[in-house]
Amino acid sequence: MSQFNRKFVFAYTVLVALPLLGLAGILKGGRNLTAPRSVDGVWSLQIDSAQLASLPCGKTLAATPERAISISQSGKAFVLNFVNGPKSTGNGTVEGTSLRASLKPSIEWSAESGCGNGRALTFLATVDPATKPKSLVGTLAVDNCPSCLAVEFHAVQQNAPPSKGGH
Repeated sequence: MSQFNRKFVFAYTVLVALPLLGLAGILKGGRNLTAPRSVDGVWSLQIDSAQLASLPCGKTLAATPERAISISQSGKAFVLNFVNGPKSTGNGTVEGTSLRASLKPSIEWSAESGCGNGRALTFLATVDPATKPKSLVGTLAVDNCPSCLAVEFHAVQQNAPPSKGGH
C-alpha cells in the first residue's frame, strides 16, 4: 500500500468512521431519555385572597388585583415571577408532573409586616397536561412558619406560547 493510500485510510477513519461510531453511541445511550413536561408561559392564579392575606408576606400579593405568574423554563429548571404583583425571584424544577419552587420576596415586599428578609415562599404544584388549556393545582406556603397554613391555588395557562417551528 502506498504512502498516499495509508494517509487516506487513516484520515477517513479519523474524520468519518470514529465520529459515526460516537454518534451511534450517543443515540443508543439517549434512546430512553424523555423531555421534561413544558410549563413555560403565563398562568392565571385563582387563590383565596383572605387566606393569602393571613400569611406573612401574603398581604402584598393578596392586594394585587390580577394575579398571574410567568414561568420561563429551560429543561427541568424554571424561573418563576409574578407578572403584575410584587417583585420576587423564584427558581424551581419540574419532575414529571410536579413543580417545586422557592420564591424570595424583594426588599420592598419583605418590608411588609411579619414578612422579614429571611422569608421565602414555597410553591408546590402538579400540572394536569390532559386539560386544555393546561392547569396547575398546588399550594403556596411560607417557609419556617409552623403556625402558617399553606394556601391552595388553581392556575390556568393563558395563551400557550407559539411554537418555534416554521408553520
